[in-house]
Amino acid sequence: MKLRIFAGSLLLLPLLILIACGGGKTSTAPATPAAKPQIVYEGPGVPGTVSEQELFTANLDGSNTVQITNDGLNKFLAHFSPDGTRLVYTKFLTGHFGDQAPTDDIFTYTFATSTETRLTTLGDGFQAAWSPNGQQIAFGTYDGTAGLYLMNSDGSDQQLVAQPSGAIDDEAWFDIAWSSDNWIYFVVKQNTNNCFKVRLDKIRPDGTSRTQVTDGGPNCTPPNMEPYGDADPGISADGQTVYSSRGLSPLPADPTQTLRHLYSYSSGAYVPGKLETDLSIASNPDCTVGVPKGSPDGTQVLVFLFCPSDLQQVGPTLTNTTGSSWTFIATGFGPDWNPTTQP
Repeated sequence: MKLRIFAGSLLLLPLLILIACGGGKTSTAPATPAAKPQIVYEGPGVPGTVSEQELFTANLDGSNTVQITNDGLNKFLAHFSPDGTRLVYTKFLTGHFGDQAPTDDIFTYTFATSTETRLTTLGDGFQAAWSPNGQQIAFGTYDGTAGLYLMNSDGSDQQLVAQPSGAIDDEAWFDIAWSSDNWIYFVVKQNTNNCFKVRLDKIRPDGTSRTQVTDGGPNCTPPNMEPYGDADPGISADGQTVYSSRGLSPLPADPTQTLRHLYSYSSGAYVPGKLETDLSIASNPDCTVGVPKGSPDGTQVLVFLFCPSDLQQVGPTLTNTTGSSWTFIATGFGPDWNPTTQP
């Protein structure tokens, strides 16, 4: 059985790997999670491979797992609000992640009332991130060409802040993240000097001070492959370190697909020779890592992990900031930390 796995929201070409094994303003979710769950993730399986994905909360050891949504529609990349009381995520009203033209918008879930609220009605609102104070939400669009939007946390005052120029080095933006020091990070699709890859940039919420953070690495994407370069930025709690899922080379288990490793580097501006560290499993370099998120205390990183040598443990996994230990949590995708709890 072939499953389609994507690096965050690049939406350019799916990574295929072989694994043997709604309208209206609000809706009521079926369950209330245990007090102060440590993580949220989507499941079962991975986006684009199952008929529906719901949201689950759990502790870091996988205990106290609670399904909090159950309407049969796909959810994608939920993030806790800074005070831990809400989630924001993409919900597919028609289709699912990986389709050419689904209908998707931004929703929130409130733990105290177990209710879901629709914030956007664009039909392509995608991949949201909270501001450090929880008062605003940044988001993009499904195809990445419209740019970066901001709105209040209740969905009001939606406005376009900045957008790609459409030039070969600035074709589309994806994978929105908002750091504690008030930078909004995003992935940039580029095709400079006939070298197709993706890099990371950051910008202030008012659309000023755009800064390149990485160059996407030295490798150009071969034809018909998921793009090489940096995706899924996860920013450390202090805003000083960026974790990314970097596409490097063909996946050894399937050379038609892209291998992705966990990388870290400073959040400062890119300069040639900037220090970059590969944190992936040294003893098993064939493992693919996606959607990294730094822990509230700065000591650990949550990731999605797929290792061809261990097909029973594909999903949210815990590692430390040196990549020296790896602990499987649950089967699913897109984990995020509750910032009001500690590892």
